[in-house]
Amino acid sequence: MSLTTDNLALPLIAAAQAGKHVTHNEALVVLDRLVQLSCLDKDLTAPPPAPVEGDRYLVAGAAPTGAWTGLSGHIAHFHDGVWDGLTPRAGWLAYLADEDAFYRFDGTAWTGLAGTISALQNLVLLGLGTHADAENPFSAKLNKALWTARATAEGGTGDLRLALNKGATGNVLSLLMQTGFSGRAEIGLVGDDSLTAKVSADGNNWSHAWRALGNSGNVGFGSAAAPGGPVPAAPLFVSGSSSSALLQLECYSAGSPVANITTRIARGTPAAPTGILAGDRFFGFFGRGYQATGGFSGNMVTFNGLAEEDFTATAQGTLVDFQTTEIGTSTRRSVVKFRGNGALELVPRAGTPGAGLAPGQILFDGTAAAFKGYNGTRWSRLTNLPRFAAAMSADATIPAGAWTKVAFNTAEVNDQGAFVPATNRFVAPEPGTYTFGVGLAYRRIGSASPTALQARFYRNGAASPRHRAGVTGLVDGVSTLALTATLTLAAGDTVEVFAQFTGAEGGILAADTAFWGLAMP
Repeated sequence: MSLTTDNLALPLIAAAQAGKHVTHNEALVVLDRLVQLSCLDKDLTAPPPAPVEGDRYLVAGAAPTGAWTGLSGHIAHFHDGVWDGLTPRAGWLAYLADEDAFYRFDGTAWTGLAGTISALQNLVLLGLGTHADAENPFSAKLNKALWTARATAEGGTGDLRLALNKGATGNVLSLLMQTGFSGRAEIGLVGDDSLTAKVSADGNNWSHAWRALGNSGNVGFGSAAAPGGPVPAAPLFVSGSSSSALLQLECYSAGSPVANITTRIARGTPAAPTGILAGDRFFGFFGRGYQATGGFSGNMVTFNGLAEEDFTATAQGTLVDFQTTEIGTSTRRSVVKFRGNGALELVPRAGTPGAGLAPGQILFDGTAAAFKGYNGTRWSRLTNLPRFAAAMSADATIPAGAWTKVAFNTAEVNDQGAFVPATNRFVAPEPGTYTFGVGLAYRRIGSASPTALQARFYRNGAASPRHRAGVTGLVDGVSTLALTATLTLAAGDTVEVFAQFTGAEGGILAADTAFWGLAMP
């Protein structure tokens, strides 16, 4: 029969033993040392110089010296002026006063109890440096925190993913940042499944900064950042209810500050880009407006930058294209282009608008093949003006006392085809101010002796007032008559020359007779 207990090796009193109190007291001393085991230190390799009765130490060193020689791993306790060692067993716990920590003996060595914990399950509260409560079951009060992935050498993958889950779409999953326990910023899934960020200056009034849609990844700013606001319809979508700037770039520099917006385009893919081709767009600014009938219009005004040619190392021509929509229409068209050759191009249009919007406008009328300007009242040609010079192919006889049309039947100059030889008249191709002139030379017919020759312009088949001239003392082949007039005509108005002799018939000498006119700019 063993004379010690199985677990603590306490001495037992033998039958008929004399001095039983000695054995009993020794067992009590061991119990006093081991029950509620609390040691002063574990890092000493030799006994302290002035121990106190009952002091206990964990002798953790591999080769202790002095009175602790041979007590490595033991519990050294000071009793009756000497050091004695108690042999630990696996599972014993000891409190280290200098560390305020518990240690466990695993059968070989002492290790910190915290280092042996591999799982904490179903904890109700957990506080790190502070107290947790029912509202905040997990609370931490600290200055730094580190999450790091377990490396593959440690049995991990090297990845780290922190998963946060909410119950349903309408719930909130967010990271709330506070100052003095008052909210200042929040980011997360707030009431839906779009990622949003909002900020506050007082914890009560919040402004939404941006929102990324869960179904498209489009990011909205301004009013499109708030749930329930406009749905971001582009990868970068800015919406607002203010007339102030929605996008503002600022740059400050001691040198030459500049706020740049740079676009880069390429065909192909990001991994294998290829050269752009003529017509590819570097950038485009588009404008839409809400219609009185409901819904937004299409892109009614645009400003584009395009490639003028296929891009190579030495050929990189570009152009800028402005497109607008004419009043009363819904079709956008190019109006002005700055071409790669440095030219300013007013893109041709068919005809002119019914009225200009303001004096000083210039356009290119493709129908008239001319530049036109608006003076606040009407459009006038600036180039390719109608002009003509007409003649007679043969002498003509004009009776006495009757206004007779002079048959100018040959057009020597006829820009715009405004003079019609078949009808001996000028036909205004468009409204405007025109200047006309005629010169008639007198030719005697037989023995007839007229006393005067007169001429006048007829407008739309009727004599034009204040435009008449005459000559008397007619001399055959010498006397001539000249007449000029400036008329404001509508499109389609006609102008003809009529002549009349007084006293007798007379002739018009074709060789020295002409009818001419032109539009005034």
